[in-house]
Amino acid sequence: MKPLVLWARWHDAKIQFHGRTPDEVWGELNYWKEERMVPFRFDLKEAILSTEDQQLKLDEAGVAITDQATPDPD
Repeated sequence: MKPLVLWARWHDAKIQFHGRTPDEVWGELNYWKEERMVPFRFDLKEAILSTEDQQLKLDEAGVAITDQATPDPD
């Protein structure tokens, strides 16, 4: 869960958890500076953060990394 916590810090978001299984956690990201809440799911095994708008693979420092399997559009 460390990558999720660090990612939230870098993006000024507070995490509000609503549930947990051995494989994932879910809840809302509270972007308090922007006064908006975004539902999320976080895959604990793959370190993938999913929101309504995006799906990010996070490294151990909470930084979004590019999926190497996805071809570059250029």
